[in-house]
Amino acid sequence: MTLLLLLGGGVFWWVGRLTPSKAVATNAEKSIQATTPSSGVSIGVLPFVDMSQGKDQAYFADGISEELLNVLARVKGLGVASRTSSFAYKNSELRVADIAQALKVNHILEGSVRKAGGRVRITAQLIDAVNDRQLWSETYDRELTDIFAIQEDIANSIVTALQGALGTTGASGPPVNVHADTGNLEAYDLYLKARELFIARRDLPESIRLFERVTAMDAKFARGWEGLAAVYSVAPVWGIRDRDYLRLAKAAAQRALQLDPSLSMPSAALANFEEYQLPIDFARSLEFYNRALAADPRNSTALLWRSIDWANLGFFDRALADQDRCLAIDPAYKNCTRWKALTLLLAGKADQGLALFEQGVAEGFVTNRSESFIPLLLRRGDRVGAILLMKELGANAELSAILLAHLSNPRPLSAADASIVSRALTDHDSLFSVRMSAPRVDLWLGHYDRIPTAADLNIDTIAHWEPGFPAFHRSPAFRAVLERLGVARYWREHGYPPQCRSTKASDFTCP
Repeated sequence: MTLLLLLGGGVFWWVGRLTPSKAVATNAEKSIQATTPSSGVSIGVLPFVDMSQGKDQAYFADGISEELLNVLARVKGLGVASRTSSFAYKNSELRVADIAQALKVNHILEGSVRKAGGRVRITAQLIDAVNDRQLWSETYDRELTDIFAIQEDIANSIVTALQGALGTTGASGPPVNVHADTGNLEAYDLYLKARELFIARRDLPESIRLFERVTAMDAKFARGWEGLAAVYSVAPVWGIRDRDYLRLAKAAAQRALQLDPSLSMPSAALANFEEYQLPIDFARSLEFYNRALAADPRNSTALLWRSIDWANLGFFDRALADQDRCLAIDPAYKNCTRWKALTLLLAGKADQGLALFEQGVAEGFVTNRSESFIPLLLRRGDRVGAILLMKELGANAELSAILLAHLSNPRPLSAADASIVSRALTDHDSLFSVRMSAPRVDLWLGHYDRIPTAADLNIDTIAHWEPGFPAFHRSPAFRAVLERLGVARYWREHGYPPQCRSTKASDFTCP
């Protein structure tokens, strides 16, 4: 089955734990199922259409759509479909009713943006998708300086149109306020462009450059610093290593929170920084995630990242709970689905984990953490699937044959084979060296003594709980890895996961 999925799905190069999914409308159209809209009041915000003369303002139209989505998500009693889910229907030719049914919402907001010079025209309409009728529409033809006021007007008009369903009546003042957090409209325009590149994981160096310009143009624009912290955080995972981006991310996140303590993502970026300082202070990292989620309970990325901490600490039930919350908020978040697949694998539920992994592959989401499933495929006799995944990871036929042979039948590595593996890992221009790590390869080859002291050991480069390596889990190297990562310290201070227990004051066992 894996072979067919790999051949049938398009390949998207998703790398690392910080990668959100970016669905495409064609796949979304094929996946519509008969569903019942939410029993409460709910809305999906579709990407506004770029009607600008040069058709070069799609980032601005998308940005305005997302801004409205985020504003509406704060309205009490109103359920809002996630950006990932709603934006999957960009340029879709499906009927509004079908899209609403797929999103499990009963209202749709759609519109268009025409931007020229210093003016903008935004047309928006609210549709009752259940009864197929327009509840409200309006066209705003104003100066760009009014962009935040337009967002506020649209949000309030929607709330007014829905006030009966929301259980509110009468005019009690504007229920929604949009804070104009920058007076520099050029900086705001660049912010939307930089954010769009970041979300799509497209040309991250340009996203970094634009966010840096944004914060230089308006040093008090908190969301500009928030975006800069986010893109700095993912840069190393995407092979951008010309600067110390993690420390830059920490500084940008701290600046964002100084300007606006209510922001969520800067706290998540601070947690991410903690996870690359060995030994990791997991308690501190988790506290930052808790702060991020207190600021925004719908922050699906913070839920995903916190779940990864729980998985690395061995608390698989807590990890799965966060992943289920993540997917309840954002069902189209492919990386959240992938990490749930991995957590199920680590928790000993290989059938469920493999089924979710194959679901992602069928949708074109192949590479991220796929190396964790290669040993399982080999154990189940799917050598062709394992070979295809190795190819996606950047291994040539010779290297793939060496590694898969040793996974299938562990034995000492010949000098010639050792040289081939070493060259592949040290060739920093190769895809394989980006997607695989020395600790991971040493785990596969049985070189356990090298893993605890590896220069690139971190919670991303070695999955210490992966099944199929009983000799590693019985070895002193396993304990040494948990000590270096900070896992054992967290256990001693906060308690052990179900599969482990303390044996004496400073030791533990995970039978």
